[in-house]
Amino acid sequence: MVIKKKEKVRSLILNEKGTVPEQFRNIRASIQYIAEKKKIKTIMATSCRQGEGKSSLIANLAMFMSKNGKRVLLIDGDLRLPTIHQIFKLTNYVGLSDLLKDEAFNRYEGIHKINEHLDVMTSGATPYNPSELLSDSLLPELLKEYEEMYDFIFVDAPPIGLSDSIIIANYCDATLIILENGKTTKTQLKECIEKCKRQNIDILGIIRNKVRHQRSGSNYYYDYLKK
Repeated sequence: MVIKKKEKVRSLILNEKGTVPEQFRNIRASIQYIAEKKKIKTIMATSCRQGEGKSSLIANLAMFMSKNGKRVLLIDGDLRLPTIHQIFKLTNYVGLSDLLKDEAFNRYEGIHKINEHLDVMTSGATPYNPSELLSDSLLPELLKEYEEMYDFIFVDAPPIGLSDSIIIANYCDATLIILENGKTTKTQLKECIEKCKRQNIDILGIIRNKVRHQRSGSNYYYDYLKK
């Protein structure tokens, strides 16, 4: 997936027409095809560096997936720099970190209903020990329980260089890597992919952000998902 230069997905794409929504629909179709073939339900989104548009892209992808009638849960697993609640303009008083810290919380607290098919779980209070918190056995238990309720679960995670992402990825079925063209070098991407391979993380695909193509009318989103 590619977004043209000088443009960023800063918020939700609500317009159903145009090349950008169409490319999101193309990516949605690819994910659904691969997911059915490989029995994938829980997908982590990460990046090689901070600030590559990861959170906005996965938020829009979750939204477009729900528009196809799929039951979708988007979880903000970036406990260091959470942004999903800002994108959807939600409160963040209770969320994932609170559920992981205190089992007394209802497992559905922190989940906000966005539309008929899309729910969003915010990050909750920023913990001082995110890696240790995510390592707790409660996270895979939560994901397993949510898998019974949803067709797809997307987890927005920190860049792959942080241990948080490695931990989350091992609880997910597959991982999407989102990168910004011109910011992430080929060497950095190669290192990112190699790190995933060393950790036995299944890479579902790579989404490239902010790429300009020279062909007329080709400044649109591409998907680079593995077939």
